[in-house]
Amino acid sequence: MTVLMIIVRTRIYLSNFFILMSANILNTRKITQIEMTYDILIKDATIVDGTGSPWFKSDLATIGNKIAKIGKITDDCEMTLNCGGLIVSPGWVDIHVHADHTILGNPEGLSYTHQGITTVTMGNCGLSMYPLSDEHRDDLIEYMRPFTSGLEIEYNWTDLEGFVREIKKSGTSLNLISFVGHGSIRVAVIGFEDRTPSSDELESMNNHLRTAMRQGSFGMSTGLGYPPGLYTKEAEIIELGRVLKELGGIYSTHMRGEDTNLEDTIILGLEMGVPIQVSHIGSSCGSRKQLVGLHGETTLRHLDKARAIGLDITADIYPYIAGSSLLSQIIPDWLHADGVPKMIEKLNDPEIREKIAAEYEEKGRDWSKVIVSFVKSLKNKDIEGMSIADIAEKRGHDIVDAICEIMIDERGEAMNISFWGVEEDVDTLVKHPLVMPCSDGWVLAPSGSLGEGKPHPRCYGAFPRYIHQYVKKKEILRLEDAVRRMTSLPASRLGLQDRGLLREGLKADITIFDFSRIRDLSTYQDPHRYPDGVEYVIINGEIAIENGEHTGSLSGEILLKQ
Repeated sequence: MTVLMIIVRTRIYLSNFFILMSANILNTRKITQIEMTYDILIKDATIVDGTGSPWFKSDLATIGNKIAKIGKITDDCEMTLNCGGLIVSPGWVDIHVHADHTILGNPEGLSYTHQGITTVTMGNCGLSMYPLSDEHRDDLIEYMRPFTSGLEIEYNWTDLEGFVREIKKSGTSLNLISFVGHGSIRVAVIGFEDRTPSSDELESMNNHLRTAMRQGSFGMSTGLGYPPGLYTKEAEIIELGRVLKELGGIYSTHMRGEDTNLEDTIILGLEMGVPIQVSHIGSSCGSRKQLVGLHGETTLRHLDKARAIGLDITADIYPYIAGSSLLSQIIPDWLHADGVPKMIEKLNDPEIREKIAAEYEEKGRDWSKVIVSFVKSLKNKDIEGMSIADIAEKRGHDIVDAICEIMIDERGEAMNISFWGVEEDVDTLVKHPLVMPCSDGWVLAPSGSLGEGKPHPRCYGAFPRYIHQYVKKKEILRLEDAVRRMTSLPASRLGLQDRGLLREGLKADITIFDFSRIRDLSTYQDPHRYPDGVEYVIINGEIAIENGEHTGSLSGEILLKQ
C-alpha cells in the first residue's frame, strides 16, 4: 500500500468518525431535550422581572432551586401553575426585619411568607440575639424579652455561629441574612453602663464584631435612639467602622432622635468609609421639622448631596405613619442605666416619678398617640390596643403613674405603637429612588404566643400594602418600579448576586400575586390577619405558599456573607 493510499484512507476514516460522533452528539442533545423535565412550570405569566423594565408575557420553569428557563415552554414538568392573569415577580426582599427575635418559634415565618417575602434580615436596630457573654448574658436577655413575644428560648449559644446552628435544627421557610447589633456587642462587654468603653473594652467590642463578620454577618446595625446605643459617642462607632471597612460590611443605623441626626449620620459615614443604610427613614428623623426642613434643606436633598460627594447611602421605609418598639422606650433615657431590673426598682420611687413628670411636661407629648400593643400578664390584657391617655383615664391615674405601674407589673415585658407622622410625609419619602420598602417587624403567627397582643400591622401586611397604597391607590409608583424596590434594589444593596431578579440560572425565589386583589388586611385593632392576593410563594425552588396557604415547606437558607 502506497503512502498516498494510507493518507487517503486515514482521511476517510477520520471523516466518517467525526460524522458519526457529530450524529451521536446531536442525537444525545435531541434525547436530552425530549427527556427534559422541569420541577415547576409557571404558564402564561405576566412577568415583572425586578429590573424596572416593562412587564412581558412568558412561561417560566424551575429545576431544583434555580430558574431553568424563561420563554415558551412545552416540555414535561412535575407541576404546572396556570398563572394567567397573575403577576410573577422575584421573591420580595425585606431589608429591615427583626427576624432573629422570633424565628426560633416560627420556622415557617408565617406572617412574612404570606406577604410574598422570601428573604429577610436579622439583628437590626442595634439589637441582635448574639453575642452573649458570661458576664452580661442576663442583661441582654432581660432587655430583649418583649421582642421575643413570650417565647420560651433556651439561649444556648454565644455567637452568630451558634445561633445559626439553632435555626438549622428546626429549619426555616425564609432566607435569613444576619446583621450583628452594636447594642448587643456593647452589652456583652460593659452591660448597660452609661459610659465610654476603655481601650481594652473597645478592643473586645472590635473582636466581637470581627467574629460575627467572619461567621457570615453582612454588617453592623446601631440603635442610637435607645439604650445602650444612646450612651454611644461617635468615636466608638468610627472605631468599629474600621472593622466593618476591613471586612466589607454595611453600616445599618437606627439614628438618634435629634434634629441633626441625618447630618451626623452622613458625616459619620464619610469618616468610616463604609456603605450606609438608614433604617426606617422618616420615623427616625427625630421630628417632622427634620423631615420637611433641615436648615432649609429636606431630608431627601441631604441624601442626594451625600451621594453626590461619594457616600454610598440608601434608606428604607415602612408604609405606615406609626412605629413600634419596647414600651420602655417612653421611659426617660437616664433610667435605663444598669439594665431592666434596676429600672423597675427605680420606678417605685416617688421622687423618681416626680422627675419623670417634670421631664414629660417639659418635652410635651400626645399620649393619645402611644398605644400599648403587648403585655405578658393576664391581668393587663384588657389594655392591649389602648392608648396611654385612655389607660390613665380608665384607671384613674396620671400619665406617669399609669406608665410606671404597667412597667412594674410587666417587669418591662411590654411593647408600644407610636404614631409619628402624616401620610404626606411617607408619600414624599416613598417616591425617592434611594428609598426601598421595609417592614421593621417581627416574624409572627395568628396562633400561639406569637398570636398574642395587638402588634403593628406591618408584621403581616407591609409589602402588599406598599403595592396597594403606592401603585394602585395613589399611583405614586409604577408596578415595575415598586417591584424593583422590593427585589433587586435591596438584593443588590446586600450584595446578593443570585436573587432579586428573574433570570435563568438564578435562585428560584418567586412571588406570584393577583394585582387586582393584593392588599393588606391587618389593622391596629385586628393585626393578626394575612394579606389578600398573594397566591404562590416559591423559595429556593419549593412552594411555600400555595393558593394562599402555607405548605409546610422549610426550604429557606441562611445566607452567610463570604
